[in-house]
Amino acid sequence: MARSSSSDAMVQWHRIEALVKAWLDERQQLIVLLCALQGIRGLSRSDMPRQQQLQHFCELLMDYISAGYFEVYRELVNEARHFHRENPGLTHQILRQLDSSTDEALAFNADFENPDTCATLKAELPQRISRLMETLEERFSLEDQLILSIHQQEPPLKQAMH
Repeated sequence: MARSSSSDAMVQWHRIEALVKAWLDERQQLIVLLCALQGIRGLSRSDMPRQQQLQHFCELLMDYISAGYFEVYRELVNEARHFHRENPGLTHQILRQLDSSTDEALAFNADFENPDTCATLKAELPQRISRLMETLEERFSLEDQLILSIHQQEPPLKQAMH
């Protein structure tokens, strides 16, 4: 029975490891796109490549945040419970702090995902990108803290046998 439990624990750990790795890869793509957009000083309707880049960034940003909330955070909390690594106070505090950066990201997306809306707000774009960069930097730090507080670098062999 302990062997089955150990095997199940390993499968769960590897599944979560793959999920976190894919999500962090998506984060890296997000950072690269955000850095590319940082130099934008406003958009005109004729600047289609930049407009498309901005729309792609907005899509990736929403995918990243959705994956965090609806997959990664949930799986990490489940892992913490399963392997008895719970720190509910810290986890709740981090998740609550992530909410404000989510609001900022949602607002950015609402303003800049649509070319028409984006055109009316083009003068604000450079400062909004800067503000979003700061917000995402804080968010990534919180997410890293959440991952490191729960998901160990090595499979939990000893804990799985209990």
